[in-house]
Amino acid sequence: MSKCALFYLNIMKKKDNIYDISAELAENFGEVGSKSRNEAIEMAWEEYNAQIILDARKKARLTQTELANRIGVDKSYISRVER
Repeated sequence: MSKCALFYLNIMKKKDNIYDISAELAENFGEVGSKSRNEAIEMAWEEYNAQIILDARKKARLTQTELANRIGVDKSYISRVER
């Protein structure tokens, strides 16, 4: 499970408590603008986009191979993107 996913699960456990989300993000991923925070943001976007692609492919009832053929890439590329 990714660090972003673990962070989300930990936040969900605290749903009945009031807390400072900015402090939580800084503690887990570094301060705004830091290398670690920027890497976490990039990872979160990659995971988000991968899920969108996976959901759209499944909704269209396409296999990874079929999608790869339609967009002109190898199946392994689709697999890597979807993780």
